[in-house]
Amino acid sequence: MAFARPAHAAQQSTGEAEATLTADVNQERTSRGLGSLTVASDLVALAQQHSAEMAAAGRPYHDPNIQSRVQNWQELGDNVGSGPDADHLHNGFMNSQVHRDEILHSTYSEVGVGCYWAGNVLYVTEIFRLPEHAQAPAASRATAPARPAAAPRVATRTIAVPAAPAAAPTPAAPATTSTAPPTTAASPSTSTSLVAAAAEQWPPASVLAAHRSANSESPDTTLQALAVVAAVLLMLVAGVEVAHLRRRAARS
Repeated sequence: MAFARPAHAAQQSTGEAEATLTADVNQERTSRGLGSLTVASDLVALAQQHSAEMAAAGRPYHDPNIQSRVQNWQELGDNVGSGPDADHLHNGFMNSQVHRDEILHSTYSEVGVGCYWAGNVLYVTEIFRLPEHAQAPAASRATAPARPAAAPRVATRTIAVPAAPAAAPTPAAPATTSTAPPTTAASPSTSTSLVAAAAEQWPPASVLAAHRSANSESPDTTLQALAVVAAVLLMLVAGVEVAHLRRRAARS
């Protein structure tokens, strides 16, 4: 939203323009029975930054990253514009349906207004928020003007995150699968732990015990057997050598 500056208008300071716009927003709300908005410092800082960015670009536009830049919200909206001063901009917002709906939206509880002068042009950003865990007063919802259905729009942006639905009851399983038929055999299962617990041991314990017993002979018995085999082999070798010597002696 943009307006031409009258030649006779005096320029406000940035802080004065922000205070004027914040007071105008709250006056519009309280005159209609709505709660006034609390100024949130984080929203003010973001609004001031975006107004400076609009001034650098030379045109008003909505922050495309507002959903991630603003924290702790369940409802979020913004008004942006440029004009000669705060009063002209506020009147322009109130004369625009979509901008007015943001200012008078009943469930908002916080606001941050940021301004930036570029010569004689005032750039303004208004950010509205309902914090994540806050609850809007019922009276405010009853007296607030109806909010139009969501539709694509350029003048403002409002984002609402629905509350988490109550946990749905778990549907009952069909009767044919709710209980397993009684049986003495282990039930099939994809769980490794259940299968391991129910499986029959193999090899049987008796076979494993016999195998362990056979492999647990005394080391002394084994050494004795090896000594006997070695002695026999030495005797055979000695016999062969003696026979060979005898043949050589007979030839000579």
